[in-house]
Amino acid sequence: MKSLSPLLTEHLQNGTLVCPLCLSPLKIVDESIFCSGGTCPHSTTEIPLIQKKIPILVNFNETILSKEALLATGGESLIPRSGNKYDGIKKIFWGGDSKTRKNLAQFLTSVPKYDNKKATVLIIGGGAVGNGAAGMYAAKDIDVLSFDIYASSNTDFIADGHSLPIADNSIDGIWIQAVLEHVMYPQRVVAEIHRVLKPGGVVYAETPFQQHVHEGPYDFTRFTESGHRLLFKDFKLLDSGFLTGIGTVLLWNVRYAVWGLTRSKKVAIAVAMAFSWVRLFDHLVSDSFNVDTASGVYFLGKKDPNHQFSDKDIITHYKGFQRK
Repeated sequence: MKSLSPLLTEHLQNGTLVCPLCLSPLKIVDESIFCSGGTCPHSTTEIPLIQKKIPILVNFNETILSKEALLATGGESLIPRSGNKYDGIKKIFWGGDSKTRKNLAQFLTSVPKYDNKKATVLIIGGGAVGNGAAGMYAAKDIDVLSFDIYASSNTDFIADGHSLPIADNSIDGIWIQAVLEHVMYPQRVVAEIHRVLKPGGVVYAETPFQQHVHEGPYDFTRFTESGHRLLFKDFKLLDSGFLTGIGTVLLWNVRYAVWGLTRSKKVAIAVAMAFSWVRLFDHLVSDSFNVDTASGVYFLGKKDPNHQFSDKDIITHYKGFQRK
């Protein structure tokens, strides 16, 4: 199928990508994608494509996404995304991405390696390259398969994380950055991640703790570091902690306070630039204090069939300042 990328075609043909309705293998017939399941509606009705190259692998019976809207807009995002004129300013004054880049290196080291083929890493919410995640695309021993709920130059297909169109035990690594706060049922998404990862596969997640609403009606949930670990309780812990701490939280408060008072995003950013020095508090307080006051947290874990985690274990896991 000439309009699809070679990587996407490969994963369609090898059975990694499956029908969003029945999880049966997909097939390419006369440059159209159909389900191989004989009784499935997609066995006779082709999978819709955006821009003739991005399949919409969504079960519209179990999502808030609209097929009509996706097709009518060409998969355009409903909200502003990365790439706007404020991104450069934000990166300068909201700090770097050194923690994420360090965690990315650990993630890539943890992804299973093969002698005769590349590992497959699935990026959930990969419509835009996440802060600190650019190195993922330069790694030579992995194939990056990326999806989001909108079309972009980084989007291989469109899907809903609550119902992954991915075969069981077929993915080596999953990267989900700044996404779980925007899904309606995080536990369902994490259960899907566990289902599609191979035994020994790894997942890396970043999720806010103390951040203000930043995608309007599509922002639902926050997690403490312990709550984030509990969300991924079915995975063996490799690493977890905070990304940025109390200083970054203070800067969020300054920006949103000014935004609320002036009703101007430009003024809020300008004032926050003047107060960017408060991020120094991230480095002046202890790591354990930042765990309790973090702006964002992360988790790196492995799918291990022998892993066990009880409710009592979350109490001993606690890494914060208030340990007795």
